[in-house]
Amino acid sequence: MFKYEYWKNPAFPIETNMALEEYMLERSAKDKVATIRFWNVSNDSVVLGYGEDMHTNIKKRDSSFDLARRITGGSHIQFDKNCLAYTFTEARDGSLKHFDDMRRYYSNMIVEALNELGINEVEADNRASTIEVNGKVIASHAIFWGVDSALMHGLILIDHLDVDKIYERVSLKIREIGKHTYSEYYALKSAPVALEVIRNVSPYIDKEHKVEYIKKLITDKILEKVTAGKYKERQVNDEIIKEAMSIIERTHKGTPWIRDREPPYTSNYVEAIPGEELNGNLRRNLGYCLYIQVPDNKFAKMTEPIEEQSKKKSLLV
Repeated sequence: MFKYEYWKNPAFPIETNMALEEYMLERSAKDKVATIRFWNVSNDSVVLGYGEDMHTNIKKRDSSFDLARRITGGSHIQFDKNCLAYTFTEARDGSLKHFDDMRRYYSNMIVEALNELGINEVEADNRASTIEVNGKVIASHAIFWGVDSALMHGLILIDHLDVDKIYERVSLKIREIGKHTYSEYYALKSAPVALEVIRNVSPYIDKEHKVEYIKKLITDKILEKVTAGKYKERQVNDEIIKEAMSIIERTHKGTPWIRDREPPYTSNYVEAIPGEELNGNLRRNLGYCLYIQVPDNKFAKMTEPIEEQSKKKSLLV
């Protein structure tokens, strides 16, 4: 469908990763290529959504994690070594007419890849921008629908997150659904992870190496599905990073962007950031990104009520 470039890179600080997202967008616009990148962070990182208020969603700010704001909508999410982030960019050449087409196209590729790796009951919910295994979220993504190019990025849970750390750092919501109370904290605790649902992995690989092994399995399979094996391999080097940082230097580098989303994007550069107003008020008290668009009737099936969790804890004491 597109002429693809696959960009290989090690783990970088989240600021560098966010700059590379914009570099890939500009590259797609200028050179009419599609890019694919699988990436991770060199330090725990919390990333705010484009239109999210920092002050009501970050509970604690310290040196144990980095903080950034992304160019796509939604809410806060934590990246760490137990995630695999993915990014796709492409020129707006008419191949995909609407951002829903882009979301559907790439999410279906991820679903097919995971299915071929032996994961059963995997499906995309393109209203919630999630990929689910047995009705629980294992991956989530968001879109930047630019005038000349577009981007979809997200993450897959490879191993269990340190949910207690996340709870210390960011807001996790509680929902009253029917007669029960449900929490994002327990939903994250019970989320499926690739380490456990991909079963055809050698039992002789120790856990630390198994995480990296499964990341490579998923990377290779998604790459194969999307490109049919036809792509040019590229490497992120110092020159690319310098160019990427220069892009955000002239647009939104630094504290005002992270704290206040200043300056916001304008309509001469972006057609839509789904779910956001380009210069709207920052949104307060949002839920965690994996679940923000999941409706109550589905969320209630993703975790047990808090009351049930409390009963289990009391039995263990």
